[in-house]
Amino acid sequence: MTGADPAVLTRIAEKLELLTRVESEHGFGVRIEGPAPLEPIADLPGVAEVYSLFQRLEGDNFRFHAPKEILTPQAWAEHEVDPDDPMGTPLIVGYEMDSVPRGLRAEIRGGDPIYLDLEDLDVYYMESSAYVHQYEHPDEDVEFTIIAPDVATFFDEHVLGPRYPELTAVVFGPAAAEQRLRKGRHAGEYADNWRRLLIAAGLSS
Repeated sequence: MTGADPAVLTRIAEKLELLTRVESEHGFGVRIEGPAPLEPIADLPGVAEVYSLFQRLEGDNFRFHAPKEILTPQAWAEHEVDPDDPMGTPLIVGYEMDSVPRGLRAEIRGGDPIYLDLEDLDVYYMESSAYVHQYEHPDEDVEFTIIAPDVATFFDEHVLGPRYPELTAVVFGPAAAEQRLRKGRHAGEYADNWRRLLIAAGLSS
């Protein structure tokens, strides 16, 4: 396995700079914090490099920050793979937030996770109920969706780029991805403030 393409890392950094500037101009209410340099981890080429570009990204529907297991080389060395985990103890790369009441978001880490496979480094989504079912029935096939072949592509295209609507549709369904505001100064626009930010920055539609 090789690390993230330096050109992709540069593109992600430029997008984050652009989004930070557009957010300061429009005030959509998203959170963009960073960067927060991390030491590279040989077992996870490209992963720490991507998460070094920001500390936290959060909009109405998603929250992203570095998995605690990669914050330091020691944390990774102490990371244990659960032999009974049918999915191989993947890392959590982010959370959906739609299921978390706004008043509790400071206290609750998130809803259903988005995962990083430790073997192939694919980013995928799997409902928590399906994960539990897989634990209880390890010989049965369960449904999950591979979103991106690596974490750099995931952030470049699905979080900060034109495929963000696809990510929303995978996690919440096609109808949720197209939900629009009915009233207020943004009436008629997409309900998801992160999507509105991407549109204002010219990064998505």
